Amino acid sequence: MSTHTGEVVVGYDGSADSELALDWADQLADEQGRALRVLISEVGVSQVLEATAERHANRMSELEGDARARLEGARTRDHTVEVRSDAAVQALVDASGSAATVVVGARGHSRMSGVLVGSVSQQVARQASCPVVVAREAQDPSSDRVVVGVDGSLGSRKALEFAFAHASRTGAPLTVLHAWHESFVRRETEEGLAKEISDAERLLGEALAGFTEQYPDVKVTTETIPVAPQRVLADASEAAALVVVGSRGLGAFAGLALGSVSQSVLHHARCPVAVVR
Repeated sequence: MSTHTGEVVVGYDGSADSELALDWADQLADEQGRALRVLISEVGVSQVLEATAERHANRMSELEGDARARLEGARTRDHTVEVRSDAAVQALVDASGSAATVVVGARGHSRMSGVLVGSVSQQVARQASCPVVVAREAQDPSSDRVVVGVDGSLGSRKALEFAFAHASRTGAPLTVLHAWHESFVRRETEEGLAKEISDAERLLGEALAGFTEQYPDVKVTTETIPVAPQRVLADASEAAALVVVGSRGLGAFAGLALGSVSQSVLHHARCPVAVVR
């Protein structure tokens, strides 16, 4: 599992999604027996320019009061609230160095209509050095299913570790998906399709080796689908409580902090997303 053994850190700006993030982080900290650290950071530059220093200070104080009020009913009793003078992305990325998990809302107060994930959550998911959960309302609030994407990479193995541990703690069912783009061979011959499916099933079996023994309490279903993985995961998110992806898969270029599949899932998922590294 992850070497990050510290607290659960959550960014809070008073927006609806940050309230969801705070609730998510509180539950996660309670489940893992960790401390909860709430970070309140500088608002956007345009907002600062529009406000006097006094108004800005009052706003930060108001947010701190709101966060403390929400924590009065927290599950975890070990929690702190910290007001930072640096920008939200920098504060959260810095905190990720010793955190077990960072939780952020999908969109903050500066969100634009039609945008499903804001710049802060995108940047934190790209730059953080620990798993990041991007919280949003689930399309199906009655579902407790955890979905994880697997492609045989080290990143997807870490995603599997996170997903199994989360499903075990919460008692949720786990769906493990392996999806791939159609190839020319697959389109041309039935033999090609059969081989691709056989290869996919073998990859999935190898990826799961050891996990089912380590987590015998987790109810696991597997699916192999010859469709683009970002599309499969986005579709699966419509009936999930959480989608888990590795920060980079097999197709990621060296130096990229976030792969194309994980970026796409962040933008299109209809439930919270965990990006694991």
